[in-house]
Amino acid sequence: MNKSINYLLLVLSLFYAAQCQSQAAWLSTPESIEQFRDQVESFKPATTNIPLASVKDIKLKLDQRDIAIRVYKPSTKGPSPVLIYVHGACWVAGSLDSHDEVSRYLAKESNVTVVAIDYRLAPEFKYPAAHNDVYDAVKWIWDNAKSLDIDRTKFAISGESTGAYFAAATSIRALQETDAPKIVFQLLVYAALDGGGSSWTECKEQYFAQETDSRSDVGSPLWASSLAGLPTTFNIFGQYENSRAEEELFIRKLAEQGVSTHSFMNKDVGHDVVKWLSVTGDLKAHKKAVEYIKTGFGLE
Repeated sequence: MNKSINYLLLVLSLFYAAQCQSQAAWLSTPESIEQFRDQVESFKPATTNIPLASVKDIKLKLDQRDIAIRVYKPSTKGPSPVLIYVHGACWVAGSLDSHDEVSRYLAKESNVTVVAIDYRLAPEFKYPAAHNDVYDAVKWIWDNAKSLDIDRTKFAISGESTGAYFAAATSIRALQETDAPKIVFQLLVYAALDGGGSSWTECKEQYFAQETDSRSDVGSPLWASSLAGLPTTFNIFGQYENSRAEEELFIRKLAEQGVSTHSFMNKDVGHDVVKWLSVTGDLKAHKKAVEYIKTGFGLE
């Protein structure tokens, strides 16, 4: 990759991080939150050039909630491995559409079914609303594997930024509950893992109603009472990632508790370049994600 692309990636990632980190004042009003949501939605291509066999939207009705999921199938042959994908954006923004291109890319290049999950956003919905949406949707996907033509023996979860936070929290909760999905690996990209930590403080204030919430096992995966038994964990982070320290600590804690771990540092970038596939042309993190997915599922 040439220096101009590296520079563009760094500027974009640092700009995005600065936007999230500087929202203390304008995240406090409904108008400012909508402005931030519009900014997140603007970072997507007008069209996509990633063809798939099928893309299907499904609206789940669970406990008087509507939860949207989108199923990306690269092939009509099944049942196939499935990767759950959870979008990020500071707990307050993001959607299936804002991260559509990434979901398509992972499905196409990994040749696995990807199911993206939407969730209720803060501050309108406080902790644990979004976590419950993600977990319940994952459980629904697991329970309906046959109709979705997916292989429950190859069932994994992924996410970027706060989406990785929800992915890790889901893996932890799945260990604690009976009749839970059997997750074979988790892929965490630019993860925010410390609910009470110093990174993304302004965003966390929108999600957590009280400090004790941010210290629960699913409120702060980094400080969960136990990480033993979690599935193989693949982690991708930026060299200048503002939450890099907590990601590296999480990986160390996993390894100390017997969890198989693999990490990749994306050099010369900061936070969350994954969703800018068509903006920058940077594929280092994307290709590593595909490699990890294939390794996790034992493909190729």
